[in-house]
Amino acid sequence: MSYAHTQVAQIVAISNNRCIGKDNQLPWHISEDLQHFKRLTTTTNDNTDSTSPQGIVIMGRKTFESMNSRPLPNRVNFIITTQLDYAEKHQLNNNENVQVVHNLDDALTQATTLAHGCHLDTIWVIGGEKVFQGAMLFTDRLEITLVDTNIENGDAFYPQIPDEFQIVSQSEQKVDEKSGLGYQFVRYERV
Repeated sequence: MSYAHTQVAQIVAISNNRCIGKDNQLPWHISEDLQHFKRLTTTTNDNTDSTSPQGIVIMGRKTFESMNSRPLPNRVNFIITTQLDYAEKHQLNNNENVQVVHNLDDALTQATTLAHGCHLDTIWVIGGEKVFQGAMLFTDRLEITLVDTNIENGDAFYPQIPDEFQIVSQSEQKVDEKSGLGYQFVRYERV
């Protein structure tokens, strides 16, 4: 599949009832999942110089704001919003690691162009619900952390995984010591 010869991957943690957010926050804190996210969305590619980004992420405005409106370090952050003055209003114009775009097509096009120039083979879609849904058509791989819980009153949900994706690897079941929540890392690929 891919988008302009660049792999598009989605990375997300979901509950048993596919919840990914509540009150614009993650409904849990699992340290190993956050480390897994960081490890996958950054690269240590020898072909990149120290000034190049180590990863490229695409997200919606609400996801960006759920991170206290701070870009993820060592990655170029593409933020999708319909607010035309968003970059100016939030003083993002001078941050080279933030690109504000107004639709998913522009985010994918600009991200793949940047990926080619930086010798990165994957761009990461990191949320939220609408961005995941819209990007599914172009997605090659899903990196899903299945969190063994049901979230009451969640307000953001991951879409149903299409039939053309199959599990290619999964970790053993793990338990987070602080929260007591069970979880598992599962990789799906489009067949």
